[in-house]
Amino acid sequence: KKDDREEFYFVPTAKKKSKSKNKGGKEGGASKPIKHNAETFRLFDQLKLDAPITTDDVPACLEKLEAKLEQYKVKVKEWEEKRDEMKRKLIEEGIRPDVDPEDKAEKAEEEKAEEEKAEEEK
Repeated sequence: KKDDREEFYFVPTAKKKSKSKNKGGKEGGASKPIKHNAETFRLFDQLKLDAPITTDDVPACLEKLEAKLEQYKVKVKEWEEKRDEMKRKLIEEGIRPDVDPEDKAEKAEEEKAEEEKAEEEK
């Protein structure tokens, strides 16, 4: 039996092929595709940017994102200044700057009319 095993034993002669990741690609590194899900596409759409499809697209996308961040920081500063001004007006004058005084008078008249109708029904 041992003789049979030795007789049918096969010695592999070919070496295994090594799978090289850099084979056939660029020397500096290949551009690899990026897999996105629906949520990441939605987030990029909210920012009005195109989602990077390959790793080569990432640096350009980062520059656009940083530019957007600067724009939003400017908007926040403007809003904070307006907010402080609105607080000051509210405290000093007792009125909201974004509400017209005429609109306030009309609303007050409407409320009085509704109160009168409610009292009449009682």
